[in-house]
Amino acid sequence: MMAASTRSADLSAISVIITNYNGRVLLERCLPSVVSAAEAVSSSGASCEVLLVDDCSTDDSRDYVCEHYPSVAVYKPARNLGFQGASNFIFSKTKNPVVISLNNDIEVTPDSFCRLAEHFSDPTVFAVSTKIFLWDHTTYLAGRRVGVFEHGHFQLRDEEGNGSILPTLFATGGACAFDRGKLMALGGFDAIFHPLYWEDIDLCYRAWKRGWKVVYDPGIILYHKHRATIETLVEPDKLKQVTARNSYLFLWKNLSDWRAWAAHLCYAPLWLIRDMVRGRWRFPIGFVMALARLPQVVRSRLVERPVRRRGDRDVLTEIAAA
Repeated sequence: MMAASTRSADLSAISVIITNYNGRVLLERCLPSVVSAAEAVSSSGASCEVLLVDDCSTDDSRDYVCEHYPSVAVYKPARNLGFQGASNFIFSKTKNPVVISLNNDIEVTPDSFCRLAEHFSDPTVFAVSTKIFLWDHTTYLAGRRVGVFEHGHFQLRDEEGNGSILPTLFATGGACAFDRGKLMALGGFDAIFHPLYWEDIDLCYRAWKRGWKVVYDPGIILYHKHRATIETLVEPDKLKQVTARNSYLFLWKNLSDWRAWAAHLCYAPLWLIRDMVRGRWRFPIGFVMALARLPQVVRSRLVERPVRRRGDRDVLTEIAAA
């Protein structure tokens, strides 16, 4: 495992990565803004590369990008990897210390790349999160995330913010920036969450517990067509079960506070029994699906334990109190 540098990132060197699957229509709308923002960085004398990983699309996404945007480096893995795997694949191809991670349905503003990179002058910053609106540029979607542990389960609260730069629980994986050295030290997104969801929360929470931090800058605004790709790949009921499964996996992987474990072991069976009595099967099914991945959970905990520097209460209290 590569050790992360504690020095400040070189702000003159940025890698922008885009994950894509059958997103020709999305790229037509979003890629022009990405290339323009990258050119704005380059025109200032800095270095900015744009890389796209095409996750074995069956449309003409690759041909479109190669023809119309030759400055974008296009990569294709040997097989379809899903968002997490494709992201890790392209992370390894980057060469610059600041990595900006984008979905193929994200529009950016001209100064967003420079503003994201500026935060890494602080060597303790692992990731920077942005304020996200829908494609109409007016409907608020996501901002600062605060985690609350209640009744044995992890609850997420979203706050738009008042303009201040604040700590956040996590940065949305397809609309944020990472310190590459720290990202590689963490191993990128954990495949245990395949095919999607909770991987960015897990990644950033592990960073927090290693003593790094994630910040939210509401002055950096990106525009997102929510679930533009995933709704074509996963049935809604299956998606709900996967998110339920991953919520359990996140807890089992990352909880280190014995009081939190005691609360989870107490409340989880009660909520599962309640749901089954009411004929609600999302979380009971998700729980069983998570049990099948317990060996991976154990391996992950063994990796993180010796490098953990902070406890659950310490991290969650710092974020909530800001």
